[in-house]
Amino acid sequence: EETMKMLQEIDSPDDAESWVKDRLARKQKIMGFGHRVYKKGDSRVPIMRELARQLGRRFGQEHWVPVCERLEAVMQREKQLCANVDLYAAPVFHLLGIPSELNTPIFACSRVSGWCAHVIEQHEHNRLIRPRSLYTGPARRVYQPRGQGKGPKL
Repeated sequence: EETMKMLQEIDSPDDAESWVKDRLARKQKIMGFGHRVYKKGDSRVPIMRELARQLGRRFGQEHWVPVCERLEAVMQREKQLCANVDLYAAPVFHLLGIPSELNTPIFACSRVSGWCAHVIEQHEHNRLIRPRSLYTGPARRVYQPRGQGKGPKL
């Protein structure tokens, strides 16, 4: 939803660089960039970009892809961040007539079968599936009743 609002605000590839630099100067997040897993680039982006390009041609709204491409170039140069699939999914959904407030629910719908498979697997084995991970948070702390710790007295 926020990605499409951003694209509509920018509207022209010529405005993309100044828009990004302004947001970065104000320490604001730029939607459609970065991914927890795909650090070197999201393999879904080229496919979604081409779909956005084809739909743009079909519906006479070809400016969305050049705006996204300019954003990609600026974000790569300024923050070394690659586009994620949301950058191009937003104009694809928009061009298909899907309201932007449904972007996140549509994404969730695509995950439902996987979530269900996990639940079924957990029920079959009668145990929760927990990913193996290493805790990297703060060290263990001892509970101290209110007013007895080192913090401010409330």
